Amino acid sequence: MADIINATIDDKQFEVYVMMMKERSENLKPVLTAAGNLAVKSVKQNFREGGRPERWIPSNKPKGKTLVGTGALQRGIHYKVDEDGVTIMTGRQKYAAIHHFGGTTKPHVIRAKNARAIPLNIGGMLIFRKSVNHPGSKIPARPYMLLQDEDVKNIKDMFMKFIIDNK
Repeated sequence: MADIINATIDDKQFEVYVMMMKERSENLKPVLTAAGNLAVKSVKQNFREGGRPERWIPSNKPKGKTLVGTGALQRGIHYKVDEDGVTIMTGRQKYAAIHHFGGTTKPHVIRAKNARAIPLNIGGMLIFRKSVNHPGSKIPARPYMLLQDEDVKNIKDMFMKFIIDNK
């Protein structure tokens, strides 16, 4: 049978460390803000690279990058820190979810808003219409609201460093 060894530990210093970590964990706003900034930067990098870790299916638009267009979708990415943590969000664009998850749009009518008519190139001939019947679209998933494995590791490291070192 093994002998039992009793050890006495002076836990005063340990108690100090526990109290320091508890105090630091009660105000996580600095580290949550840092995590939010890192996440937004990463999501915007997804746009610059045309999808990460896998490239998005290119759009049929003749010029520009896929999902960039006016840049509103990318510019709308932001974060919010509250008592529950940090939330990464898109802007208020109606099309944000369908571009991330993919899907189909219903047939619908497009009406001229900012001009008297919509210019259409049909068979090399330019014609103008006040409205057109759109048949609907099948939009492939182009997931842009995601973090890379490296980002998740960096955020975990931030939290550990904050709790342990308060940096």
